[in-house]
Amino acid sequence: MFRSTIRRRGPRAVTATRAALYAAVLSALAWLRAEKVGDDRGSDSSEKAFMVILAITLGGAVTVAAVAFVASKTSLFQ
Repeated sequence: MFRSTIRRRGPRAVTATRAALYAAVLSALAWLRAEKVGDDRGSDSSEKAFMVILAITLGGAVTVAAVAFVASKTSLFQ
């Protein structure tokens, strides 16, 4: 008989929506909790410098991966 090629996405959409809702609630709670910080140990300048270096390194790695991915996909069409 004829089989439909349309897939039902109901359960996946519900799971994704539920996950997004949980993430939003947790983000809001974390934001509210950050209003009452009792300890300020995160303001060390060496820690901030490390985080900046880490962010630059991760940004560079993601950029290199994205360029390699795009180059591999465009090479398929040449």
